[in-house]
Amino acid sequence: MPDDLPTSDELHTQVQHRLIEELETTESLHRDLLDSIPEVVMRCDEEGRIAYLNPAWESLLGFPRAESIGSVLTDYIAEKDRARWIGFPEAGSPDQTSHIRFKRQDGSVRWFLAGLRRSPDGNCFGLLQDINEQVELAQQLRQAQKMEAIGRLAGGVAHDFNNLLTVIIGGAETALQSAPDSDPGLQDDLKLVIEAGERASKLTRELLAFGRRQVMQFQVVRLRDLIEEIKSILQHMAGEHIVIELEDRCAVGEVSVDPDKMQQVITNLVVNARDAMDGHGRILFSLSDLELGNEGGPLELSAGSHVVLSVSDHGKGIEDGDLEKIFEPFFTTKEEGKGTGLGLATCHGIVSQNRGAMDVTSTLGVGTTFRVYLPAV
Repeated sequence: MPDDLPTSDELHTQVQHRLIEELETTESLHRDLLDSIPEVVMRCDEEGRIAYLNPAWESLLGFPRAESIGSVLTDYIAEKDRARWIGFPEAGSPDQTSHIRFKRQDGSVRWFLAGLRRSPDGNCFGLLQDINEQVELAQQLRQAQKMEAIGRLAGGVAHDFNNLLTVIIGGAETALQSAPDSDPGLQDDLKLVIEAGERASKLTRELLAFGRRQVMQFQVVRLRDLIEEIKSILQHMAGEHIVIELEDRCAVGEVSVDPDKMQQVITNLVVNARDAMDGHGRILFSLSDLELGNEGGPLELSAGSHVVLSVSDHGKGIEDGDLEKIFEPFFTTKEEGKGTGLGLATCHGIVSQNRGAMDVTSTLGVGTTFRVYLPAV
């Protein structure tokens, strides 16, 4: 036998070193793989405490991994979703999946698809996939379809009702002209009919605007100019304790709209902001450019250049459950007798008829921002 052959102890040591190297290489590969996955990979113990997180946790939710490990996973679930949290599966049971919202460090929430599996040793492994964009697009589509259906219904009813009002008001005016001077009571009754008919006619015009059945006179204008033209009127409507400011970051800012109708939208948004702040605060108008590809922005918008008008207030904000109904006719968050619920519905209809779109974001106690998107010329 050659003298340089390793002894059994040396051979055992070499094998150990080789196995350790292979394990370290495998572990490094697994770590690199987990670190590169864009979804959150996690491991929790039997009590639901986080034992491992990959870097996606920090990039998607903002919480440092080192501080999150050891905490309970359910602490990061949005409070409104905790009641329907499916919990962790039992060992040997099928994988569980759930659409759930998680809190971010900045206070916002995002939708995730949570997939969970319990191992025989009691540990639970999970994968959190960010589906916030898909959920928001689905919500936008449902909202757009609902608003389209409501608009068709409201527009049709308003059109037919407006025809009836024309006959009623015309008949009452003819009867008033023929009413004898000796019967002032009859004249007063007919005047009340005409007055009520005109008020009803105003409501039908607003419904026609929501249903996109108004005649538009399109002109190429700068949105900044439209605001400047009525700024003194807006300030008077807002009151002396509200400051109106305008920020213009548009390169050009020209759009093709009906100027009168668009000023009506601006006026309604100022009144809405004033009421939300109880007559004290600041209303900020902001104009900016937006370039849309085939994706992004409200679903109603086509690709291309757009001008965005944002109207922000620092009021009490709007409840989440009310946001999806905020543009519906006759829906209002104001006290009874302080609004018809047609202001924002009229705005939505006018903007839609001007080939644009509207959306809103709001945080309770912080304020609300309405955005009007219009195709740039």
